[in-house]
Amino acid sequence: MKVKKESKKRLSPAPKEKANSRTSVKTGGAISDIANTKFSRRTLLRGTATAAAVVGVSSVAMQKMKFDPLREQSSTSSSTSTSTIQTNTATLPPPAPIVATSPTAQRTITLTVNGTNYSVNVEPRSMLVDVLREDLNLIATKRACNRMSCGTCTVLIDGVPREACNVMAIRAVGHTIMTAEIATGDPVVNAIQQAWVTQDGGQCGFCSPGFIMAAAGLLKANPNPSLAQIKEALSGNLCRCGNYVQIIAAVQTAATALGGA
Repeated sequence: MKVKKESKKRLSPAPKEKANSRTSVKTGGAISDIANTKFSRRTLLRGTATAAAVVGVSSVAMQKMKFDPLREQSSTSSSTSTSTIQTNTATLPPPAPIVATSPTAQRTITLTVNGTNYSVNVEPRSMLVDVLREDLNLIATKRACNRMSCGTCTVLIDGVPREACNVMAIRAVGHTIMTAEIATGDPVVNAIQQAWVTQDGGQCGFCSPGFIMAAAGLLKANPNPSLAQIKEALSGNLCRCGNYVQIIAAVQTAATALGGA
C-alpha cells in the first residue's frame, strides 16, 4: 500500500508540466524570449546604438531610392528634349527674307552739296540740317531753334536761302545745295567771308554761317543792294551778341568787292 501512494505522489507533478507547456505555447515566440531574457545597461546601450545605425542607413537608402530615380529621369528627359530640339531645329526650313514695305523705312538718296554728290541712307522724316551735320559732317549749318526763327541753319537751295531745319532731305534730291563750307569754291561766299573778318562781323561766331549764306543769296540775286534790302534779307537771322551794325557793314563791303555798291 505504501508503494502505491509513492507512485501517485511521483505522478502528480505531471499535470503542472502540461499546464506550463500550454502557457508556453500561448505566450511563446518573440514575446516569451524577450520576457525570459535578462538585460543589462551595457546590453541596452549596444542595442540602441545598433538600432540607430540601422535606421540611419535605411533612411539614407530611402533617400537615394527616392531622389536618384527622379534625377535620372530629369536628366534623361532633358537630354531627350535637347536632342529633340536639335533635331527639330536642323529640320526646320530657313526663315523667309524680310521685305521692307513700310513707307517709313530708310532709303538711299543722292544729295548735291557744294558741287559734290553724296549718297546717304535717310528716313523719310529726316530733315536736311540733320543729314548735313550728322551724315555729311558739314557742321557749319547749325541747328538752334528748329522752327525757322533764328536763321542759323540757312543754306542755299538752287541759289535761294532756305532754313534747313524745315526742309526734308528727300525733298532736296535733284537740287543744288550750298553751305558755308564751300568757302573759296564760290566767289560770292568767299567775298562775304573775307569782309566778315575785315568788318568784325562775327563775335561768338555761332550765327555767322547762317548770316553769310543769307547774304550770299542776296548778293547773287542783287549785286548792288540798298541798306533797306540788306536789312530785309537778313531779317530772318538773329545774333545773340547784337552785332548787327558790323554784319551789315560786312555785307556792304562784300558787295563793293564784288563790283556792286
